[in-house]
Amino acid sequence: MTRPMTTLREMLAGVAVLRADGPLDIPVAGLAYDSRRVTPGSLFVAIRGYHTDGHAYVDQAVARGAAAVVVDARQWDEPTPDGVTLVAVIDSRAALAPLAAAFYGYPARQLQTIGITGTKGKSTTTDLVSQVLDACGRRTGLISTVDFKVGPRRWPNRTRQSTPEAPEVQSLLAEMVADGCDTAVIEATSHALSARWNRLSGALFDVAVFLNLTHEHLDYHGSFEQYRADKARLFELLGERVPGSGLRRGELWAIGNADDPSCGVFLAAAPSSARRLTFGIEANADVRAHDLRTGPSGSSLLVHSPWGSAPLHLGLPGRFNVSNALATLSVALSQGLPFEQALSALSQARGPRGRMEPITMGQPFDVIVDYAHNPDSFAQVLAMLRPLTRGRMIAVFGSAGERDVAKRAIQGEIAGRYCDLLVLTDEDPRGEDREAILAEIAVGAERAGLRPGSGYLIVPDRPAAVATALAAAGPGDLVLLLGKGHEGSIIYADHSLPYDEADEARRALAALGYGG
Repeated sequence: MTRPMTTLREMLAGVAVLRADGPLDIPVAGLAYDSRRVTPGSLFVAIRGYHTDGHAYVDQAVARGAAAVVVDARQWDEPTPDGVTLVAVIDSRAALAPLAAAFYGYPARQLQTIGITGTKGKSTTTDLVSQVLDACGRRTGLISTVDFKVGPRRWPNRTRQSTPEAPEVQSLLAEMVADGCDTAVIEATSHALSARWNRLSGALFDVAVFLNLTHEHLDYHGSFEQYRADKARLFELLGERVPGSGLRRGELWAIGNADDPSCGVFLAAAPSSARRLTFGIEANADVRAHDLRTGPSGSSLLVHSPWGSAPLHLGLPGRFNVSNALATLSVALSQGLPFEQALSALSQARGPRGRMEPITMGQPFDVIVDYAHNPDSFAQVLAMLRPLTRGRMIAVFGSAGERDVAKRAIQGEIAGRYCDLLVLTDEDPRGEDREAILAEIAVGAERAGLRPGSGYLIVPDRPAAVATALAAAGPGDLVLLLGKGHEGSIIYADHSLPYDEADEARRALAALGYGG
């Protein structure tokens, strides 16, 4: 993929510059925020992260051939290194996104860009939108927690970031343009949207979708109100323009879940020029479900909309997936796709890896892998599956280290209310004591009436925990493997263990004699 050479001055057009030491009309051959990835002629952007500060590596970047360096004025009081241009900005992290968009030539100008946010369902809905648009003749790219996709090429997202850093986002958008894609579908997280990280500035969204909002990531955002405000920035970004350019092309759409009490806040954040569209199951929405029936293999409903009414059978179980499907249909209709064609494509769509993924090897009990990892998603998944389970319900899960501590006991209590047996195990302990994390979950399980040895087991090693749960299952039981979903590793303090939950389940089932 060839890219026209950009000058440093052009890249700084959308950045608040405090001072510049050195020439600005110099070509920039690359862009990096990790000094180890600097190549000759690159611009190095020094940013402060959780564990390290890029300002400590400016000399390393210069030694590797950086032509210019952007620093945060609050973090830098050193002389300008010899032979480079040094630019001091108000916030180097916030500057990274506009710099990346300019470096790649604002690829989103050549795409219809759809952003999807919410506490739950982002990955599923993002994938469903991409599938439905592709089935109806569009050519899409996808950026999600689970996968990246450019046209027909799809590969796992191994970054452990639902929304990657801005240079990766813009690079993927540029790949989509080069491949001939007409649409980009982006999972937009609250971290990526927050002013602190600002990863999605320059994505030039044409469609913003709000799914739902519950208490999550408050350790990062500080309050529910700030969490909501950070997510609502997606709708504010519908008004974004390329620096120095004129009006945006086409219609802007603000789409929201009318069943959620925060819907009005999100729709109000969009510019007045954006068209509003709502979807819902209970509320009097524009795109609405009627006569809903759910079962273990999917859901049946009647869809009413301004574009028509028709039945839909969705091959995904649960009311929350019905809501995700209505969001998907709303996006498709906003893009001018025929109602019947969009419904037909939606009926054929399937969920992404690790999202309510069944594992079947001939065993007489059900096994499902799901990414549910917070109290609200636990409550939804377990409440939906409990009435559908003929035998016992067994859940394997843990809770992430160095993350929200308060939710651990809550998860244990919720799971204890619905399940007959819990196997508590590692999720991503990181630098925390794995046994201490599991003990905190166990407090909640005991509040729900479960007892050690009979109601819950502590098996820190996750492969052993999966094997233990499957060995305990009998005919008619359901084993839920929760929290890892699509992820490819378990993170410890000093290493990451490669891990695939679905593959681990298959290995354990094979060891029990299933699958041939």
